[in-house]
Amino acid sequence: MKKEQVFTRRSHRPRGMKGFNIWALSINLLLLGAILVVTLRVAPSYLEYLTVKDLITRAAQEHDPRSETLTDLKSRLAKLLNTNQVTDTTLGDIDIYRERGVIVIDANYEKRFPLFWILDGVMKFEDLVVETVPTGRT
Repeated sequence: MKKEQVFTRRSHRPRGMKGFNIWALSINLLLLGAILVVTLRVAPSYLEYLTVKDLITRAAQEHDPRSETLTDLKSRLAKLLNTNQVTDTTLGDIDIYRERGVIVIDANYEKRFPLFWILDGVMKFEDLVVETVPTGRT
């Protein structure tokens, strides 16, 4: 065998060698990018939900029904939400009312956000109902 034939045979890809071609790499990068975009769009809404949930449970635990009214509770909750930079839909959707001797804070809401081009995402947060300590009659 001549040297030239040896070099040409070695330049071919061996049978056991595997790897990514350009199409597989492109598809994987496209999927990774889509997952990254969805994560970056969903994460702020979910973090806002966690903040709202923490604030309404804290406001319900700290509420003293003997010295504070519903208006006081609503204004304190609005200040807490404003301080934590929670604005837009959640502030207007909070209902505070009396039911069976307890004060109920109902902060269920949904958040809409753009995903891709004409597709929007919707997250519904329906577990944001908190009751205060029952008021005892004295």
